[in-house]
Formats: sequence, structure tokens, C-alpha cells
Amino acid sequence: MGGVARVVASQLLVVAADAPDWAGPAMLAVNLSGSLLAGFLRGLLEREQAAGRDAEVLDALLLVGFCGGYTSYSGFVSLAADGGAAITATTLVLCPLAALAGMRLSGGYPAQSAGNPR
Repeated sequence: MGGVARVVASQLLVVAADAPDWAGPAMLAVNLSGSLLAGFLRGLLEREQAAGRDAEVLDALLLVGFCGGYTSYSGFVSLAADGGAAITATTLVLCPLAALAGMRLSGGYPAQSAGNPR
């Protein structure tokens, strides 16, 4: 389902912009939204696990399954190989930040100090 949603979303963005050459920016938008969603879901699942509930099936179904299919690493690599340096750099910087923002929005990842607790 995630792969189908990716194709539909990226094509809708290209058609809405009326710009066939916007495949790269459309893929970036899909990857950013997928990273935000994955972070948000990861945070929710962390909250469930912290409450003692088993969330492994939802983790596999939603994060690995849907979000993994929705985002496109192969498309990202293809753009990087075709000289899409700006989109490549933007993806490398913004997608992890979008995932972090999603985690923080879900409330599942409170600020924690780095290092091992003793």
C-alpha cells in the first residue's frame, strides 16, 4: 500500500504543479512526508511500548511496511546518480529532521541525555 500511495502522491504533485520535470521535487516531498509520518508513528509506538503494550506487529506493518514502501530510497539514489545534487543534499539533511520532528510531535521521544545511565 505504501508503494501505491507513493506513486499516486508523486504523480498528483507533478500534475498539480503542471510541471512534468518536477519528478525530483515530488519525490523529495514524498520522502519528507514519509519521514515525518515514520517519526510520528515511531514515537507513538514508543509510547505504547513504554506503557507495557506490545507494538512489534504495528511497528512491522506501519513503519517497515507502509512507510518503507511509501518513501523511495531507490528513487533518491537514481536522482543522485543523475546529478540531482540539490535534491540529494536536501533529502540527506531534511528527511532525518522530518523524522525527528515527527517523533517529537507524537510525544513519544522526550528529551533524554546522551550516554549510558548508571
